[in-house]
Amino acid sequence: MDKLFELILGKINSGIILLNEQLNIEFWNSWLEQYTGTKACEVIGKNILDIIPEFKKNYYIEILRNAMKTGQNMFYSAAFHPIFLYPCNYSEDMLIKQNLQVEPIFYEDKKYISLQIIDISNQFKRVNMLKNQIIYNKKAEKALKESEEKYRLLITQMKQGVAVHELILNEKNEAVDYRFIDVNASFERLTGFKYKDIIGKTILEIVPNIDKLQIEKFGNVALTGVPIKYETYDEKLNKYFEFVVYSPRYKQFAVIISDITLRKIAEKQILHLSYHDQLTGVYNRRFYEEELERIDLEENIPLTIVMADVNGLKLINDSFGHIMGDELIKKVAEVIKKGCRPKDVVARLGGDEFVILLPNTDEDEAEKIVKNMKDLALREKVGSINISISFGYETKRNKDDNIQGIFKKAEDRMYKKKLFESPSMRGKTISAIISTLHEKNKREEQHSLRVSELCKNMGIMLELNEHKIEELKTVGLLHDIGKIAIEEYILNKPDKLSVDERKEIMRHSEIGYRILSTVNDLSEMAEYVLSHHERWDGKGYPKGLKKEEIPFESRIISIVDTYDAMTSERSYRKAMDEEFAIEELKKNAGLQFDPKLVNVFIVKVLGKEM
Repeated sequence: MDKLFELILGKINSGIILLNEQLNIEFWNSWLEQYTGTKACEVIGKNILDIIPEFKKNYYIEILRNAMKTGQNMFYSAAFHPIFLYPCNYSEDMLIKQNLQVEPIFYEDKKYISLQIIDISNQFKRVNMLKNQIIYNKKAEKALKESEEKYRLLITQMKQGVAVHELILNEKNEAVDYRFIDVNASFERLTGFKYKDIIGKTILEIVPNIDKLQIEKFGNVALTGVPIKYETYDEKLNKYFEFVVYSPRYKQFAVIISDITLRKIAEKQILHLSYHDQLTGVYNRRFYEEELERIDLEENIPLTIVMADVNGLKLINDSFGHIMGDELIKKVAEVIKKGCRPKDVVARLGGDEFVILLPNTDEDEAEKIVKNMKDLALREKVGSINISISFGYETKRNKDDNIQGIFKKAEDRMYKKKLFESPSMRGKTISAIISTLHEKNKREEQHSLRVSELCKNMGIMLELNEHKIEELKTVGLLHDIGKIAIEEYILNKPDKLSVDERKEIMRHSEIGYRILSTVNDLSEMAEYVLSHHERWDGKGYPKGLKKEEIPFESRIISIVDTYDAMTSERSYRKAMDEEFAIEELKKNAGLQFDPKLVNVFIVKVLGKEM
């Protein structure tokens, strides 16, 4: 093979294999030697089908035979198929994503196939993967030297652009110009220069205003033999290119051009993801920590750090689900960004916490910015939920102040604010939950009001104190609050519930407990709601409590809730008459219900005989 073209093929940043008509390997470039660990002398003359694993053999036979049979100068793309090469040092880490281009080549009376293997996985493979790992396999008859023309065809059909140049020197032996000796079709496609217009001409004849530094740079490669590699962006084409320049012979240099636009886009996307919070689009903790080091300079003093925390996120997640919680987080991020200036840095630290860096901002200016964000939050809602954010801030005034200490003070102030602001937000959220539940199911609203009134009457008849009576009335109103998380179609289903739907409904007491336990004033009531479906005989849920293990208030709710459920119209049946309901309570006294409390309810509250 002509040494010039052998050198060019050896420098291509992808694998090149040449097969003859019998699919014997006749050429294996140095790129493959380097990255597979297999020397050309080990594979030249071997048949590629003998070394492809059985489970892939039929697939590749079809590709190769089809290319040979059609005789068309075409590309066959086989993306993302791992190719195994034996006897390479194979391991799982060597699997990569690839593009395989298969082209038939005609030379004199012989047919050949060139395989160009291109790695497209640079951004995704593991650190210990071999770069541009590509593989094929071997068996053959002989190792032949082919003419320059055969290998010229290989270069012509490659994806990368290739141009070979001859250096022009002045009398001082300085590079002043260079002439085009040869280019391939991809060079024409990538640069827009046509073969017929540039071959034999110099670069200054084609591009008179070319940067002289480029001529010097390329000239240095041709004279010293030291290769260079660089990337550039072409504004006109809106593409990124990689250039590899090396010298195949003294005073000559070859340029290999690769379109790396997709790779650069992927790099930008990965960089964006590595520094941005995926949910909100603001910066993430990693960026904040790096930016804090960069911004912690005397020129940015006074530097204010603002901590922000979303109030009631857990309550909303438990009540309305994490989708609603995510919407709340996104809305808060929008409010904070809108309230800040372009130079300010907003980052989500995780969960419900945000941090804001305000360079060249004193306490007074920070107070105005925080007030603006609070005002914006008051005008926003997520569904029926108001947005509430607690803020705390601290300012670095002297260059010797420790920035982590400033952060800690801002965080402490935020938590103090949260102690006062969060309970109010939770109370409003509870009201919003009740309203939303009643909107989903009007029967639930009437049911809760009736249970609340009957619980109050039970408290009066049991001669409880005024606080306990009011507590019973409230817990009666809230006992089914956990149904907010149950699908509306289940709550309103006109037919009998399936086993799975019944299990879903049974979750409501636990959900109600989680909702109410977040509010300090309602934490005791949360226990009563949790146990209002326990049974006197221990066969209830969720804990299987029995007799006096069940909270007193829960035993009252159980009786009242069951009575009202029987005497009210449901989506799947009509209301039962009062006599029937009373008989059911009597039958289940000592089984489902506290017998003493059943007696009080029937005789004193309903005014009926036992």
